[in-house]
Amino acid sequence: MTNTLYIKNELEQLTRLYAFLDRQAGVYKLEELLSMQIKLALEEAVTNVILYAYPDKKDQDIRIDMSCENKRLTIVITDTGIAFNPLERQEPDLTLSLEERPIGGLGIFLVKQLMTEVTYSHSDGKNILTMTKDIH
Repeated sequence: MTNTLYIKNELEQLTRLYAFLDRQAGVYKLEELLSMQIKLALEEAVTNVILYAYPDKKDQDIRIDMSCENKRLTIVITDTGIAFNPLERQEPDLTLSLEERPIGGLGIFLVKQLMTEVTYSHSDGKNILTMTKDIH
């Protein structure tokens, strides 16, 4: 079964996202560390959509679908904002000092580290970011 949450592209909506994730963590009986990892990855991905997908528009929908089958949690984030594949960003050079490192790029790197698999597609004018996590 898939559970769906619609939020608007406003940072204040993150509290609704957290409540949704907390409910799902209970439904799927996720241990606390796993739940925190998923929350961090989901927060990072959704915050990027809120901040960058709709630069000139407010009151736009972001859809979050969550399901779990065969011990694999799947989260799909869908928006109709500017087409952008975050997975095409160059990996950050973690050997550089903080002063030398360019701003940005760490968030999606973190998402890819926390989740089992992250994929992106663009279809029918929609950005679709799919994140999966094995939850043994």
